[in-house]
Amino acid sequence: MHWRGDAATRKILPGLLLLLPFVLGAAWIISLPPGHGPDEEAHVGYVKVLVEERSFPVLSFSSQVGSAEGHQPPLYYMIAALASPVLGLGWGLRWLSLLMGFGSVLAYYGIALRLFPGRRLEAASMAATAGLLPMFSYLSATVNNGAMVQLAVAVVLYLGVEPRRWRGARSWWMGGFVAAAVLSKLSGLFLIPYLLIAWMRLLTEKRLSLEEVIRLSGRLFLVLLLLTGWWFWRNWLLYGDPLGWQQQMASAMALVRRARITPEYLYAVAVELWRSFWAAFGPAARQTASPSVYILLAMTVAPGVAGLMAARWSSRYGRLAGALLGGGVVAFLGWPLAVPWFSAWSPLVSGFLAKLLLALAVAALLVPAVAKIRWQLPGAIRREIGLLGLAFFLLLVGVYRYNIDFPHPQGRFLMPCVAPIVYLLQLGWIALLGWNRRSIPLGGGLLLALAANVLSLIHYAH
Repeated sequence: MHWRGDAATRKILPGLLLLLPFVLGAAWIISLPPGHGPDEEAHVGYVKVLVEERSFPVLSFSSQVGSAEGHQPPLYYMIAALASPVLGLGWGLRWLSLLMGFGSVLAYYGIALRLFPGRRLEAASMAATAGLLPMFSYLSATVNNGAMVQLAVAVVLYLGVEPRRWRGARSWWMGGFVAAAVLSKLSGLFLIPYLLIAWMRLLTEKRLSLEEVIRLSGRLFLVLLLLTGWWFWRNWLLYGDPLGWQQQMASAMALVRRARITPEYLYAVAVELWRSFWAAFGPAARQTASPSVYILLAMTVAPGVAGLMAARWSSRYGRLAGALLGGGVVAFLGWPLAVPWFSAWSPLVSGFLAKLLLALAVAALLVPAVAKIRWQLPGAIRREIGLLGLAFFLLLVGVYRYNIDFPHPQGRFLMPCVAPIVYLLQLGWIALLGWNRRSIPLGGGLLLALAANVLSLIHYAH
């Protein structure tokens, strides 16, 4: 973004942008009726059990208070219990989630500063865009452990994996935040392979020695063992399973059945993750955006995907792959949701062939745009893109694995990587338009997120 205001304004504006997600989150807290967050009553019940009974709830899908979330690791609830004398044992705990969400936005700002060193306005705009997505504000305004895992993951991504960042006590702190993520939600386990793969990559690039990789890995697992081992040992004694996974599956068998892995099922999960990542409100995530919104989202996301692929792999094949992937976003994710009558219109156009033809048509439109990338990604940003993409991919794999045993595709499970998702798309747009026009994807993305947030709040509140 190109801002020509005075020095005082340039210093104040980034701070104001970073405060926007907190202000909108507070508006969501005030507007949401009690219990309208995802499984919010069960999360509040977990805290009540901790405070009143001085014990952790045991997992079961019964009427016992907090039992439905008994499989969840305890860190968020322990912090909430400590805050309960001030916030109470009810919906006042939402303010704790909002503070965690604000902490995540600050960490996103630090990540963005690594992409654009010294450019505080650009970094603040990117962080605020991630924090203003409707689902981010909604989850930050409800009682749920997702707020804590988002914060822990954001700090780990902020600390980064560069060797110069691993001197002294920093490596121990990294292990502590990974442990915090794991003790908040089991999805935080994706950070372990994320760090190991990142270190192996640095080893192959000769930026870390084998001795350093072994030392870093040893510290990580030692901290994990010391901080999380007691919880997994408790689950082993209680359920015969350190993760409590089998007990969760057994308790839920009356509600769901294990999914059969077919291409149709994998595609259905992708469409539902797409839908609910942007907007899916209410206790059962039934209230969604207008169907036409999803085609607009797809048409906005597709060029960003195409531009990122073309800029990251600047060969002819990389540009072609980017255009095809962008077309696939529109045809296979956005279109089925945007036009509900599409599948009933004709057996021919509702099939795979029709979606493929639509993907190819959109790709053909994107080819001229990616044929000449106007901003080549610097080497440092290329490395950061690889790390952000790796984090998102590993989390996505974990979400899919969860949906095999427990078919419940919810885009909110991807929210710990909201910053990587938003940043990758914005970088793709900048590559297409050029650095001098960066205000279009950065400022435009911020305004779109803000407008979507306000409209979602008004629509849902009424």
